[in-house]
Amino acid sequence: MISQMADFTTSRAFRVSGKKAFDEAGIKHADVDHLMIYDAFAHLPVYGLEDLGFCERGEGAAFIREGNTRPGGRLPLNTNGGGLSYMHSGMYGMYALQESVRQMRGTAPAQVPGAKISIAHGVGGMFAASGTIVFSNEAL
Repeated sequence: MISQMADFTTSRAFRVSGKKAFDEAGIKHADVDHLMIYDAFAHLPVYGLEDLGFCERGEGAAFIREGNTRPGGRLPLNTNGGGLSYMHSGMYGMYALQESVRQMRGTAPAQVPGAKISIAHGVGGMFAASGTIVFSNEAL
């Protein structure tokens, strides 16, 4: 829970979930073409980029600012606009999953050309729970 976090700049739940998903899928960060991070709060994409291991701690904001997460960037992020722009029905995690599926099917409105692996990452329980899912349109 937030009240029990040792450090408010990182999420243990994110780190544990992400590592387990990457290990079980047998993928590396460089393999990922597309990323969805549940962004019920504006800081969650920064937490996600850092805690999932796409950049070092303290570098997430700069990673975004430098354009790496834009369409056409190194790691397109929340290509449906994210929960703050797309919609937030109270169940936004389902829409993050939906966007990863669309990316893998090649049917997303903001399609990432040639995307083969998409990660969808969600959070719940006041940061006490997290889930990371690896999608691919090829056998891993």
